[in-house]
Amino acid sequence: LLALNVVSLSQVRALQDQQAQLMDQIQNGQMALVMLSYPHTQSFPIQAENVTGSFLIDKEYNNAVLILRGLPPIPENQTYQVWLIAPNGERTSAGFVQPQTDIPFISQPVSAAQELANFVGMGMTIEPAGGSDQPTGSQVFRINF
Repeated sequence: LLALNVVSLSQVRALQDQQAQLMDQIQNGQMALVMLSYPHTQSFPIQAENVTGSFLIDKEYNNAVLILRGLPPIPENQTYQVWLIAPNGERTSAGFVQPQTDIPFISQPVSAAQELANFVGMGMTIEPAGGSDQPTGSQVFRINF
């Protein structure tokens, strides 16, 4: 009975983790859909080696969403880090993206401590787990907006 309870508890925790991931995916997808309905949302295509997608940005409401397909998995000791690029070339971290093998695309809000209107571009690099203060790894893509 004790062994069955332990197994049941671990299954419940795994289901709760899956449910939390699905809720995040739904919320991120809804944000992208809502942004597409905004009249001032701009869409910028992303085309890299094996990665395609779009960067949606609405500077009026200070919202941005990154939608990517084909982002290859990376080792657990690395992460994809998103950077916003200022007119002077300075990079500001805008979050992390972790691809999931069971989902073909990623929809990820981009967070910025400043107004998005202060930036002229966005890029992504591969960084050590936990991220870096400035880009140090290989560039996955870069776009100007």
